[in-house]
Amino acid sequence: MSRREEAKTFNRARICAAAESIIRSEGMDNLTMRRLAVVAGVSLRTPYNLFGSKTDVLIALLDEAVFKFTQLGSARADGAAMARILRALEQIETFFDSDETYYRGIYAAIMNSDHPEVRSTNVDRAVASAYVLMTHAISNGELRADTDAQSLGRHLAITLLAVLGMWGSGFFSNRESMAQVRRAWLAMMLQHCSETSRPMLAAAYSNPNDIGG
Repeated sequence: MSRREEAKTFNRARICAAAESIIRSEGMDNLTMRRLAVVAGVSLRTPYNLFGSKTDVLIALLDEAVFKFTQLGSARADGAAMARILRALEQIETFFDSDETYYRGIYAAIMNSDHPEVRSTNVDRAVASAYVLMTHAISNGELRADTDAQSLGRHLAITLLAVLGMWGSGFFSNRESMAQVRRAWLAMMLQHCSETSRPMLAAAYSNPNDIGG
């Protein structure tokens, strides 16, 4: 890595750390690019050059945390896909529970930003991750071979994002949100599951805390 790239990486980390500090100590309303530059000890143009906007800084914070933690799109070729899909929801719940107020604020700010492409990108990424998992479940014999992986994956992803939107707006707690998503996902997957995975899914639907596997 060149010195220039090292400097960029260093400054990105400083700006992300400054953003977290401002959100926690001063509140989301005080997170501006100017305030970021002051707290990070960089010039005003640096946050714009490295990120582009406040929304992009927030996305970087969430990317660092949520998407690395859950790894929704990292399905392997082995193991039970259905159980792994449900464990992913458990991971999301555990993650947001670790600091619910902080992450709720970031998610709400991103989804309410003046950048519609952010919402589109968020949907596209979630749909792509769900599609990978549905495809693996079909190849693993856990969903029927005639299942439309793209359609089902999109349905699951949009359900998750819709409920997370209500969580971000304060309508549900994190645990209530994940319980709603888990119930909806189980109902949808039961419509397409094979006889192999049906007992586990049916048991989980009767007791959503029992994810099996």
